[in-house]
Amino acid sequence: MNLRHLETFFWAARLGSFAKAAQKLNATQSAVSMRIQEIEGRLNAMLFDRSQRNARLTPEGSRLLPYAEEVLLAYQRLIEAAAPHDQQVAGYVRLGVTENVAVTWLAGLIKMLKSEHPLIQIELEIGVSHVLEEKLIARGLDMALAACELPPSKFHSTPLQSIDFRWMCSPELPDVPDILTPEALSELPILSVTREWQARGSHLKWFTENKIHYRNVTICNTFRTTASMAIDCLGLAQLPVRLFQEEVKQGLLRILRAEPEIPPLQILAIRPAGDDSPVYRAIESAALRAAAAH
Repeated sequence: MNLRHLETFFWAARLGSFAKAAQKLNATQSAVSMRIQEIEGRLNAMLFDRSQRNARLTPEGSRLLPYAEEVLLAYQRLIEAAAPHDQQVAGYVRLGVTENVAVTWLAGLIKMLKSEHPLIQIELEIGVSHVLEEKLIARGLDMALAACELPPSKFHSTPLQSIDFRWMCSPELPDVPDILTPEALSELPILSVTREWQARGSHLKWFTENKIHYRNVTICNTFRTTASMAIDCLGLAQLPVRLFQEEVKQGLLRILRAEPEIPPLQILAIRPAGDDSPVYRAIESAALRAAAAH
């Protein structure tokens, strides 16, 4: 078994197809099938369910895939460490990004990377911070731009941006008090992208310190849909101010006064501690500049 076997296993699993893996690796489909059979024989484990049309992993394949990824990443880092300093940075990174970043400066970040480091390949996953945090811990992601606060012994975090949040609702929504308090929030219809205990960073601290608990809450995992529901008078929503300035100007949403107000949310670039790979540093640098430019 060699790196080619592991690379074939990785891409067949990632792309969900032996044919796509063959195209990616510039190999024939029969060569890919043979390599998979060889690695299965060496590991004495069935990695793919042959009864399915696509390349669907078996439970054992899902269990072993992260180990294959570790070997491939370690090999990539070895090559990077040995390369001359003037050589272009190259690598494959599974990058988790929150919606706030995705709809504001993510495009700027990707443009910078394509211009400055064209050999860096990014696989994006957009999600809420607590889900990205879980995937970072489980090694389902290599890096994240999110509000997660992970232990510094295992993850390195670089501050990128502070985002202001406020409570908003439709001007037509009835029975909204002049000042929102923790007690009032427990009695009002709430629209949220997460459960209160799934919040991260300063928001989780805000929920905890003020003992806030929703009784009537509708969960939706995107701010855009949550804001649309707020505009339709379905409840109050905690929304990033910058994303919805136009709706406030148009009178579709109004910003409510709250005591205490929601603190700004800190977005961080998070990567494994102790891994100072040029690829991670390139992404961090581009993220800092893209966030500052927005």
